[in-house]
Amino acid sequence: MSTEILDLRYDGRAGLLGAWMCGDVLIDCGPSACLPELLRALGDRRPRQLLLTHIHFDHAGATGALVERWPDLEVFVHPRGAQHLMDPSRLVLSARRVFGDSFERLVGDVVAVPETNLQTIEDGQEIGRFRAAWTPGHASHHVAFLEKGTGLAFTGDVAGVRLSSGLVFPPTPPPDIDLRAWRTSLDLLTAWRPERLALPHFGLVEDPENHLAQMREALDRHERWAREGEDVFVDRLMEHMRARMPESEAEDYAFIALARAGAMGLRRWIERDETPGGV
Repeated sequence: MSTEILDLRYDGRAGLLGAWMCGDVLIDCGPSACLPELLRALGDRRPRQLLLTHIHFDHAGATGALVERWPDLEVFVHPRGAQHLMDPSRLVLSARRVFGDSFERLVGDVVAVPETNLQTIEDGQEIGRFRAAWTPGHASHHVAFLEKGTGLAFTGDVAGVRLSSGLVFPPTPPPDIDLRAWRTSLDLLTAWRPERLALPHFGLVEDPENHLAQMREALDRHERWAREGEDVFVDRLMEHMRARMPESEAEDYAFIALARAGAMGLRRWIERDETPGGV
């Protein structure tokens, strides 16, 4: 069964965001702003199913447009995400606060998905040759998929961002970052003993054990920086990256993981975690 990443050339940049095509199953689809690039990469191929790791627009924004194009496309999503695909208005309002004036360029149109096309994913469910698991942390509605027989794990954002330098970076935008849940999800991925990881940001990881260990270290480091304040987080993050890669790639990391929004997401979790009762 052929598997490849379709580079969506997010914001015109190569190697930052991809959708995975595994046989006739598409895993994530990117935003509508990247739809022309997705369709070009698909060519004559038509996905039978779309498995969504989560509903953030860089992963799922083009879902409604794909269903309009292929009305019998089956879309699988976490139960908490389904309602927002059917009515994306609240997500759009939230995303506009994060993306600001860049919303149209980076997200594009968001089309509602008919309920008849949606299938909700239960924890541990088998979908064809894939095993699904709820993996909250980056988002409360996050799902990862393990392809049976190949050991290939499609991890969405829960296994982080890794561009060409090899630095592993946890994207932490608001609103529902949960570092405790994230660490538990990393334990789950480790227990799968995957042979490779398929990252949307970006490509195959051939050494999953080392990669997941780096993710744990990065979560600890980013939490520590964020506890010192948003400005401190952004400054230390950029210093950390610039010491390990060319400036252009540091900017790519900051762009794809929304460095300032990442600080906001972590601070929001820290404040909630420090509140009695976690409210």
